[in-house]
Amino acid sequence: MTVGAGWRGRWVGGALLLLVLLAAGAAHVGWVRGADGLLAQARDLSQGPEEKAYRVTDQRYRAEGHPPRTGTTELRVFPDKGRWTAEAKHELVLGATDPMVKDLRTGDQTLSAWMPHMIWLGGTADSCAVLALVEDTEAGPLTQATPTSTAYVSYTQKATWAGPESVSECPEGHATFTIGDTEDRLGKGGIYDSWTITIDAPTRPVLSVKGGTVLSQGEHRAELRLRKRGETLTVVLGPPGAGQTSGSHEQGAAAHLGALLQHEPPMREAFWLTAAIAAVALCWAMPFVREWSPPAARRRWTTLATVACVLTAASLLYTLAGSDDPPWPGWLYPGRGALLAVWWSVLLPYLLIAYLLRLTSGRAPLLPELWPVFLPAAVLTGTAVVFAVVEGTLAPVVPLAAAAVVTPVVAYGLRGGLCGPVGRRWATTAAGGAVLTVLAAGPGTALPEREEPFPVWELSNNWTMWSLNWGWYALVWYIAIAVERRAWMERLGWALLFAYTAGLSVLQAWTPWWDPGYDDGPWWVIGRHPANAASFPVSQLGLVPAIALLALRAHARRHDGWPPYIRTAAVGTGIAAVGSGLAAYEPTMFGSTAQRGGYYLALLIAALGFTWLLPPDDEKRAVRLHDTTAAAHNRRMHALLKDQTLAAGRREFLTASRTALAAGELTARQWSARWRGLGALGPRGTAPQHSVDLRLAALGTSGGRSALRNGTAAGVLLAALSVPWLAYTVPPSLSADFPYDVQVWAYGLRWAVYGFVYGYAYSWLRGGSPIGKSLCLLTVVLPAELAQLLYRGLEPRRFAEQLLLTTGNCLALFLILGLYWEARLVRVAGLRWGQIRNFRSLSAAAVPATTVLVASATALATAIVGVWIVPDDAAPADSGASVSVSSEPSPAP
Repeated sequence: MTVGAGWRGRWVGGALLLLVLLAAGAAHVGWVRGADGLLAQARDLSQGPEEKAYRVTDQRYRAEGHPPRTGTTELRVFPDKGRWTAEAKHELVLGATDPMVKDLRTGDQTLSAWMPHMIWLGGTADSCAVLALVEDTEAGPLTQATPTSTAYVSYTQKATWAGPESVSECPEGHATFTIGDTEDRLGKGGIYDSWTITIDAPTRPVLSVKGGTVLSQGEHRAELRLRKRGETLTVVLGPPGAGQTSGSHEQGAAAHLGALLQHEPPMREAFWLTAAIAAVALCWAMPFVREWSPPAARRRWTTLATVACVLTAASLLYTLAGSDDPPWPGWLYPGRGALLAVWWSVLLPYLLIAYLLRLTSGRAPLLPELWPVFLPAAVLTGTAVVFAVVEGTLAPVVPLAAAAVVTPVVAYGLRGGLCGPVGRRWATTAAGGAVLTVLAAGPGTALPEREEPFPVWELSNNWTMWSLNWGWYALVWYIAIAVERRAWMERLGWALLFAYTAGLSVLQAWTPWWDPGYDDGPWWVIGRHPANAASFPVSQLGLVPAIALLALRAHARRHDGWPPYIRTAAVGTGIAAVGSGLAAYEPTMFGSTAQRGGYYLALLIAALGFTWLLPPDDEKRAVRLHDTTAAAHNRRMHALLKDQTLAAGRREFLTASRTALAAGELTARQWSARWRGLGALGPRGTAPQHSVDLRLAALGTSGGRSALRNGTAAGVLLAALSVPWLAYTVPPSLSADFPYDVQVWAYGLRWAVYGFVYGYAYSWLRGGSPIGKSLCLLTVVLPAELAQLLYRGLEPRRFAEQLLLTTGNCLALFLILGLYWEARLVRVAGLRWGQIRNFRSLSAAAVPATTVLVASATALATAIVGVWIVPDDAAPADSGASVSVSSEPSPAP
């Protein structure tokens, strides 16, 4: 093909891709507008006269150019007759010509009905809210000095609770007040321009402030201003007993460190996610594609993989970007979650299936090979038909028409040779991707909720959600077919898999299986709450260990030694093991109180760490050590025993010979001959250098056992050793973030995966001995585990405890693993462990080193706790906690 034809092919390919994107956009817009119209119609039918009057009044108050409106809320927290009381006094300032003045004067409206925020009392910054402040009195009368002067109206709210042990405060004795603009009444397009919040707690310290603009802050008082739409303010008050004091208190270095490690701004959270995706792409995805792509097409596949990684990062960032004041129309809002669902759940597994078929068959996929992947197209078409028939609307026809137009255009253009021979070969695959993309962007957004339940409607929604995940089921089954090589899996297996997954959707039609803890339908899961859509990619990290184990097991049945993809499988499995923490607790919107930056940082560390743990330059030496037979391993182990025995003899001879030389019983010539006889010098008078090499060769092999057997043994050991840890770490996890039990236990199985990687790729790991290799694995796992403790809003003492416990447990687990593996290798050669391992040397070196590490971690945790909980000199002696301000900037008013 000439250069001109090549450039023409690229332009045509770009034009066809743009056509598919435009068709998908039209399908999505048409579907969402039709569904949004259905929701509006149902809302109008369900509303009575009062709701309609409320909407009219709301639009009147929000009218563009309305008079300036500001308000204040003074929240006081104080003890009252043995009970704690929170009293909030709200005051609204209005201009004389404001339409709200007349409504409030006549009593048609009350200030309580038009407050810009709600105040919730809780126990921690994450979630312990159990009650809201309730009205104590009727709204105060409107006051106005003259017809042209400012008008004021106010009312109060109160809440009482028993004390620091009450359910509303949680065990820590902290009182958290969350003040949120739940109705979007602040800022541009709202009712009020700004609202000033004053927190006054004479006997409680203000521990932290998050959100709003801090105007001033002291130890027991803070003044803030809310001016953004949907803005939320969280104020945490410490336990009572801080003493009566006033005046500001400067934030110390320890408090600033605590805020830095446990609270992060949205931009930093987004940065860690971007860095994690980039690290996984560069360290795992891209090397895999470069290694397995055909040399002639390696550049094209690498470019496609790069685009896929960029799209994954962009769609995740867009989905989790936060929901405050979105810059798009309300009816387009579901596009955020739908974009990620279309890319990750439908198009990406489709591309991976095409790549797999290309690797296994050596050519572009054919239509008979791809037909199982097209099942979602039939399901989504049925969803559109249900929508059109049940509601009697033509809105669902738009995505069907877009798919019917764009699919033949793409197929004809590529089959006709407009993009050259490459396009002709991949015409079928491209056309299938086009129809899946367009339909997933439309009906894949799911059906909106109906006021009255309708079985066909609910069942269609469940099948829609099933179709969005079918691509990953199909990918796993394609891989199973490729590695198992069983004819029935390709013939009968598809029908069985389809019956199982579709039947599951039918049986659970009224209990949504896509998110058991979410009450609303998929329309809300994908669209209105796009963070739920982001949980789908993360949860599918669990497929990586399953696929890797399937492939490694199939290789072990047919071949000896490692498969050629051992490094890719080990690195990917290790990353997935660390990612199980994020899969257990799911991503959240950037800036929410349940932050996930620590989990993103852990993924970054895992990608870099496991890549470092298996250096590519050591492949030949690692394969040679792993392929060592049992007989060769035994010879090396006995040679090591002989070398260690000679070394011990030299030490004893050196000590005993001093007396013999001094007494004249041993001459210098005899001493030299004996010294040489004990192997102190080589044949040419050189110092022996083979001891270290011999130890590496003897203790670096697989002991003549298969890699799968070794991986299973190490995985079972770490799983058993981690049970006591899980026994006391799982319950707090369940009570803190409310994940599902299955997710938590899957998170606990990460230790078995760490052990499997250690045993299976043992000879390739960095380190010169079993303990050295286990400690190298520790240097990867420990930072990743500690990173998951960051940005979770933990109290300083709790964070220090978790830091110490995690460090000590990880160190103990991997030291035991290294010692066990050393004993295992020695026992293979028929020797006793004590013949190779000098236990006196172990007690003189390993135990003190362990003690130093644990003591260092203890000292660090103790220092952190001591600095954070002991008050500064400037604070009163009876302060319950030091004061810290928000980690966010606090500009002057």
